[in-house]
Amino acid sequence: MRRHLAVLLLWIVAAPAVWADQDNVRCLRSIGVQPLLRIQFGLDSTNDSSGHVLYQGRQGAIPMKLLKLTELRRGAGGRPSEFETQWIEATGPRLSGHYVYTNEGATIDDFHYIGHGSAARFSLRGPVA
Repeated sequence: MRRHLAVLLLWIVAAPAVWADQDNVRCLRSIGVQPLLRIQFGLDSTNDSSGHVLYQGRQGAIPMKLLKLTELRRGAGGRPSEFETQWIEATGPRLSGHYVYTNEGATIDDFHYIGHGSAARFSLRGPVA
């Protein structure tokens, strides 16, 4: 009985945090890369300039920092504007890679990873089916 109560209390405490962040995560998969890559791209709900990327099958997320946000096209007739956003991996003193994506509102149209110091480069799309 105590164990069930402890699990219930843990669920009640943890659930609001999970629900608060679920709208800030996008699931994407690679295009033309084998084996297939799947990632979760998440934005920090408390800080607009930080986020994370979590690769399927890997331990722990890679922290990211916002590098640049550019409005590409202003939305007409109440439509959301189109933006290009650039993020860098915040894994230490040296730059290991960055992510560039374009979005219109909540829809990510184009998502690319460019590795620094390696040949790593791939495109992703979402949502994952």
